[in-house]
Amino acid sequence: MTDPDVLTEVPAALKRLAKYVVRGFYGTEHALALDILIRNPCVKEEDMLELLKFDRKQLRAVLNTLKGDKFIKCRMRVETAPDGKTTRHNYYFINYRLLVNVIKYKLDHMRRRIETDERDSTNRASFRCPICFSTFTDLEANQLFDPMTGLFRCTFCETEVEEDESAMPKKDARTLVARFNEQIEPIYALLRETEDVNLAYEILEPEPMEILALKQ
Repeated sequence: MTDPDVLTEVPAALKRLAKYVVRGFYGTEHALALDILIRNPCVKEEDMLELLKFDRKQLRAVLNTLKGDKFIKCRMRVETAPDGKTTRHNYYFINYRLLVNVIKYKLDHMRRRIETDERDSTNRASFRCPICFSTFTDLEANQLFDPMTGLFRCTFCETEVEEDESAMPKKDARTLVARFNEQIEPIYALLRETEDVNLAYEILEPEPMEILALKQ
Protein backbone atom coordinates (compact mmCIF):
# COMPACT_ATOMS: atom_id res chain seq x y z
CA MET A 1 0.00 0.00 0.00
CA THR A 2 1.36 3.45 -0.91
CA ASP A 3 2.14 5.97 1.83
CA PRO A 4 -0.31 8.88 1.34
CA ASP A 5 2.56 11.34 1.82
CA VAL A 6 4.59 9.77 -0.99
CA LEU A 7 3.79 11.22 -4.39
CA THR A 8 3.67 9.01 -7.46
CA GLU A 9 3.60 11.95 -9.85
CA VAL A 10 6.04 14.86 -10.20
CA PRO A 11 4.35 18.08 -8.95
CA ALA A 12 4.02 20.94 -11.44
CA ALA A 13 6.10 23.18 -9.16
CA LEU A 14 9.09 20.82 -9.42
CA LYS A 15 8.81 20.79 -13.21
CA ARG A 16 8.63 24.61 -13.24
CA LEU A 17 11.71 24.75 -11.00
CA ALA A 18 13.71 22.56 -13.40
CA LYS A 19 12.60 24.63 -16.41
CA TYR A 20 13.27 27.97 -14.69
CA VAL A 21 16.79 27.05 -13.64
CA VAL A 22 17.93 25.50 -16.92
CA ARG A 23 16.57 28.44 -18.92
CA GLY A 24 18.22 30.93 -16.58
CA PHE A 25 21.68 29.39 -16.33
CA TYR A 26 22.16 27.24 -19.45
CA GLY A 27 21.85 27.51 -23.22
CA THR A 28 18.85 26.81 -25.43
CA GLU A 29 20.09 23.31 -26.31
CA HIS A 30 20.24 22.36 -22.63
CA ALA A 31 16.73 23.72 -22.05
CA LEU A 32 15.36 21.69 -24.98
CA ALA A 33 17.04 18.50 -23.78
CA LEU A 34 15.80 18.91 -20.21
CA ASP A 35 12.30 19.70 -21.44
CA ILE A 36 12.13 16.25 -23.07
CA LEU A 37 13.12 14.64 -19.76
CA ILE A 38 10.53 16.70 -17.88
CA ARG A 39 7.79 15.43 -20.21
CA ASN A 40 9.15 11.87 -20.51
CA PRO A 41 10.55 10.34 -17.31
CA CYS A 42 13.36 8.17 -18.77
CA VAL A 43 14.48 8.52 -22.38
CA LYS A 44 16.91 6.61 -24.58
CA GLU A 45 19.71 8.70 -26.12
CA GLU A 46 18.69 7.61 -29.63
CA ASP A 47 15.15 8.84 -29.02
CA MET A 48 16.47 12.21 -27.86
CA LEU A 49 18.52 12.42 -31.06
CA GLU A 50 15.38 11.79 -33.10
CA LEU A 51 13.31 14.34 -31.20
CA LEU A 52 15.88 17.13 -31.01
CA LYS A 53 17.48 16.62 -34.45
CA PHE A 54 20.92 17.28 -32.92
CA ASP A 55 23.97 15.42 -34.16
CA ARG A 56 25.27 12.87 -31.66
CA LYS A 57 28.37 14.88 -30.69
CA GLN A 58 26.25 17.98 -29.94
CA LEU A 59 23.73 16.00 -27.89
CA ARG A 60 26.46 14.21 -25.93
CA ALA A 61 28.08 17.55 -25.05
CA VAL A 62 24.72 18.92 -23.80
CA LEU A 63 23.90 15.79 -21.81
CA ASN A 64 27.40 15.55 -20.32
CA THR A 65 27.15 19.14 -19.08
CA LEU A 66 23.79 18.50 -17.41
CA LYS A 67 25.01 15.18 -16.02
CA GLY A 68 28.25 16.73 -14.74
CA ASP A 69 26.22 19.37 -12.90
CA LYS A 70 23.97 16.58 -11.53
CA PHE A 71 20.85 17.97 -13.19
CA ILE A 72 20.26 14.61 -14.86
CA LYS A 73 21.37 11.02 -14.35
CA CYS A 74 22.29 8.30 -16.83
CA ARG A 75 21.55 4.59 -16.73
CA MET A 76 23.03 2.09 -19.19
CA ARG A 77 21.05 -0.95 -20.30
CA VAL A 78 22.09 -3.91 -22.40
CA GLU A 79 19.30 -4.81 -24.81
CA THR A 80 18.92 -7.83 -27.06
CA ALA A 81 17.62 -7.37 -30.60
CA PRO A 82 15.32 -9.94 -32.32
CA ASP A 83 18.38 -11.36 -34.11
CA GLY A 84 20.07 -12.04 -30.76
CA LYS A 85 22.60 -9.21 -31.03
CA THR A 86 23.15 -7.27 -27.81
CA THR A 87 23.69 -3.51 -27.73
CA ARG A 88 24.25 -0.97 -24.97
CA HIS A 89 21.98 2.04 -24.68
CA ASN A 90 22.14 5.12 -22.44
CA TYR A 91 18.91 6.26 -20.81
CA TYR A 92 18.63 9.70 -19.19
CA PHE A 93 16.30 10.92 -16.46
CA ILE A 94 15.89 13.58 -13.77
CA ASN A 95 16.21 12.61 -10.13
CA TYR A 96 14.24 15.53 -8.69
CA ARG A 97 15.50 15.08 -5.12
CA LEU A 98 19.09 15.39 -6.35
CA LEU A 99 18.11 18.30 -8.62
CA VAL A 100 16.66 20.29 -5.71
CA ASN A 101 19.75 19.69 -3.56
CA VAL A 102 22.06 20.75 -6.40
CA ILE A 103 20.07 23.95 -7.02
CA LYS A 104 20.19 24.83 -3.30
CA TYR A 105 23.95 24.22 -3.22
CA LYS A 106 24.64 26.26 -6.36
CA LEU A 107 22.54 29.24 -5.21
CA ASP A 108 24.20 29.20 -1.79
CA HIS A 109 27.64 29.05 -3.44
CA MET A 110 26.78 32.00 -5.70
CA ARG A 111 25.44 34.06 -2.79
CA ARG A 112 28.57 33.38 -0.70
CA ARG A 113 30.80 34.39 -3.62
CA ILE A 114 28.91 37.68 -4.05
CA GLU A 115 29.17 38.37 -0.31
CA THR A 116 32.93 37.76 -0.50
CA ASP A 117 33.21 40.15 -3.46
CA GLU A 118 31.33 42.78 -1.46
CA ARG A 119 33.66 42.38 1.53
CA ASP A 120 36.67 42.60 -0.77
CA SER A 121 35.33 45.76 -2.40
CA THR A 122 34.83 47.49 0.94
CA ASN A 123 38.28 46.46 2.17
CA ARG A 124 40.03 47.42 -1.05
CA ALA A 125 42.87 49.96 -0.87
CA SER A 126 41.47 53.50 -0.97
CA PHE A 127 44.65 55.55 -0.48
CA ARG A 128 47.98 55.40 -2.27
CA CYS A 129 51.33 57.05 -1.64
CA PRO A 130 52.66 58.70 -4.85
CA ILE A 131 56.28 58.29 -3.68
CA CYS A 132 56.67 54.79 -2.21
CA PHE A 133 53.41 53.42 -3.70
CA SER A 134 52.19 52.00 -0.38
CA THR A 135 48.44 51.44 -0.28
CA PHE A 136 45.99 51.80 2.61
CA THR A 137 42.34 50.90 3.19
CA ASP A 138 39.57 53.11 4.57
CA LEU A 139 39.97 51.30 7.88
CA GLU A 140 43.56 52.53 8.13
CA ALA A 141 42.67 56.18 7.47
CA ASN A 142 42.86 57.11 11.16
CA GLN A 143 46.50 55.94 11.19
CA LEU A 144 47.31 58.23 8.24
CA PHE A 145 45.73 61.39 9.60
CA ASP A 146 48.19 64.06 10.79
CA PRO A 147 46.36 66.34 13.26
CA MET A 148 49.07 69.02 12.99
CA THR A 149 48.52 69.59 9.26
CA GLY A 150 45.08 68.05 8.78
CA LEU A 151 46.49 65.84 5.99
CA PHE A 152 46.57 62.09 5.44
CA ARG A 153 50.24 61.07 5.33
CA CYS A 154 51.97 57.83 4.39
CA THR A 155 53.08 55.94 7.49
CA PHE A 156 56.28 54.91 5.73
CA CYS A 157 57.61 58.07 4.08
CA GLU A 158 55.20 60.73 5.45
CA THR A 159 54.24 61.95 1.98
CA GLU A 160 50.64 63.10 1.61
CA VAL A 161 48.64 60.15 0.22
CA GLU A 162 46.19 60.35 -2.67
CA GLU A 163 42.79 58.75 -3.11
CA ASP A 164 43.26 55.62 -5.21
CA GLU A 165 40.45 55.87 -7.76
CA SER A 166 41.47 52.65 -9.51
CA ALA A 167 40.73 50.71 -6.33
CA MET A 168 37.40 52.33 -5.50
CA PRO A 169 34.58 49.84 -4.77
CA LYS A 170 32.39 48.93 -7.72
CA LYS A 171 29.28 51.02 -8.11
CA ASP A 172 26.44 49.73 -5.93
CA ALA A 173 28.72 46.96 -4.61
CA ARG A 174 26.82 46.75 -1.35
CA THR A 175 23.52 46.10 -3.11
CA LEU A 176 24.75 43.05 -5.07
CA VAL A 177 23.47 40.47 -2.57
CA ALA A 178 20.11 42.24 -2.32
CA ARG A 179 19.85 42.36 -6.12
CA PHE A 180 20.82 38.69 -6.38
CA ASN A 181 18.15 37.68 -3.84
CA GLU A 182 15.55 39.73 -5.70
CA GLN A 183 16.37 38.19 -9.09
CA ILE A 184 16.48 34.64 -7.72
CA GLU A 185 13.32 35.01 -5.61
CA PRO A 186 11.13 33.06 -8.13
CA ILE A 187 13.50 30.09 -7.70
CA TYR A 188 13.51 30.47 -3.92
CA ALA A 189 9.69 30.54 -4.00
CA LEU A 190 9.56 27.26 -5.95
CA LEU A 191 12.12 25.70 -3.59
CA ARG A 192 9.94 26.66 -0.61
CA GLU A 193 6.85 25.25 -2.35
CA THR A 194 8.57 21.90 -2.98
CA GLU A 195 10.46 21.73 0.35
CA ASP A 196 8.48 18.84 1.84
CA VAL A 197 7.72 16.94 -1.36
CA ASN A 198 8.38 13.22 -0.97
CA LEU A 199 8.54 11.37 -4.28
CA ALA A 200 8.15 7.63 -4.70
CA TYR A 201 11.25 5.63 -5.68
CA GLU A 202 9.83 4.80 -9.11
CA ILE A 203 9.58 8.55 -9.80
CA LEU A 204 13.12 9.31 -8.60
CA GLU A 205 14.59 6.33 -10.49
CA PRO A 206 12.13 5.82 -13.37
CA GLU A 207 12.17 2.90 -15.76
CA PRO A 208 12.72 3.47 -19.51
CA MET A 209 9.61 4.23 -21.49
CA GLU A 210 8.63 4.43 -25.13
CA ILE A 211 7.82 7.84 -26.58
CA LEU A 212 4.52 7.54 -28.41
CA ALA A 213 5.29 10.38 -30.81
CA LEU A 214 8.16 8.30 -32.25
CA LYS A 215 5.98 5.24 -32.77
CA GLN A 216 3.43 6.98 -34.98
